[in-house]
Formats: sequence, structure tokens, C-alpha cells
Amino acid sequence: MTTITADDIRALAQSNDADPALALDDGGVRLVPQAAEAGGHIVYTRVDLVRDYGEEITDVQAEVLAAGLTAQQG
Repeated sequence: MTTITADDIRALAQSNDADPALALDDGGVRLVPQAAEAGGHIVYTRVDLVRDYGEEITDVQAEVLAAGLTAQQG
């Protein structure tokens, strides 16, 4: 099972890339600068993050979101 961490969520939130996303990559998760580069392996995008949580995400929200995304990958 792939684990998504709160640090992954924070990295996504703080990215200055044009269209960042978290993507599955060889059994792990990585931050890609363009969601289109991830093909069909996107877990969550910055667009989703802003839509769901606004411009700022708290540590608690990052933990809860990471747990929920990890459960979806299982």
C-alpha cells in the first residue's frame, strides 16, 4: 500500500510550480510540476487542494487529507 504523508500534502500546498500534483511512481508518491506529466497516476492536485481547503491548509487538515488519500490507494 502506498502511504501519502502530511509532508506530501504540505509540499503540494507550498509548490510554486504551474500545476503541481501528487502522483504515484514506482510504489511511492512524488510531486510533479505539471499534473499532465503524471498521466493517469494522479493522486491529488493543487487545484483540488485549493478547491477543498482554500489557499492555506492546517497541519491537522494535512494529516486528515493524507490519511484519506492513503486509504483510497489501498
